[in-house]
Amino acid sequence: MASASTAATGRATHTTSHIFVVGLPRTGSTLTRGILNASREARLGGESHFLSEPTHMGFGQRPGFRDRFRRVGNIATDAGLVRVVDYIFALRGKSFWSRMASNTDRDAFEAELRASERTDRDLLDVAMAQYAQGRRIRGEKTPHHIHHVPTLLDWYPGARIVHTFRDPRAVYVSLRRKERPGKLSALGRVARRVGPLFERYAIANFIGRWRLMTQLHRSYAERYPGRYTLVRFEDLVTDPIGTTRNLAAFIGIEYTDAMLDQVVHNSSFVGKRSESGIDVGTLDRWQRHLSSETRSRFARELEAGLFDFAYAP
Repeated sequence: MASASTAATGRATHTTSHIFVVGLPRTGSTLTRGILNASREARLGGESHFLSEPTHMGFGQRPGFRDRFRRVGNIATDAGLVRVVDYIFALRGKSFWSRMASNTDRDAFEAELRASERTDRDLLDVAMAQYAQGRRIRGEKTPHHIHHVPTLLDWYPGARIVHTFRDPRAVYVSLRRKERPGKLSALGRVARRVGPLFERYAIANFIGRWRLMTQLHRSYAERYPGRYTLVRFEDLVTDPIGTTRNLAAFIGIEYTDAMLDQVVHNSSFVGKRSESGIDVGTLDRWQRHLSSETRSRFARELEAGLFDFAYAP
């Protein structure tokens, strides 16, 4: 295949109404969302986790908020709609839904949902509209929604998909460094005590996930020209102006220099601090955190994929 190092796989052919940022975690989705939110025309919410997420090795599905809301009530009925809205506005914490509720008038939200066709699509859309704050393009960024691109594009005919992508070795290191022991399940904590055995499993699981991302990219690029694009993190960091201009053209929004005035949060290398600007140093920091054995395994098992996406083995 041709190198996927360019930012866009097509140009928007219709007016964009929604943007969904998807891909593996730790691939620059937060930075991409920040860039788009700094435009004059788009504002995206965080991670809605609305649709289900594949579990490790893809053997099951972790329910999303859509499943949770369905257990509360059927929004197609008046009673069910009220139960779901009450449930959303009682949520606490820092989720997409609780943050939306804390900044939205409950009665206005219910009225807007009641006036819609009252489908799952409408529930997500009304929530995204609150984050859009009147801008013409709304959306959100949930990495695992990469598995639901056909559903999202069917629900929102004017939607565009932005698939953030990155060197798999950098993603693997970042994911491991961001693990929080307190957030792990009891099984997860036990598994990590076996050391090298767990490491082999973790690498195998991640390699399978990255390979799937490459397969989905090829499928979506072919099926949805003009509605789907891939953005490599490395291109965004080394050529932020050119890559952002391409992304803006793909979506159909005006590029402004303000889109690159970013503050980097939640980096796996700077802890809880925030840093201004796009840090070129993130490109090779991962190299100090992989053993020679792990490097060799990635190079051996992902050689073709690394070459296709312009990553040195």
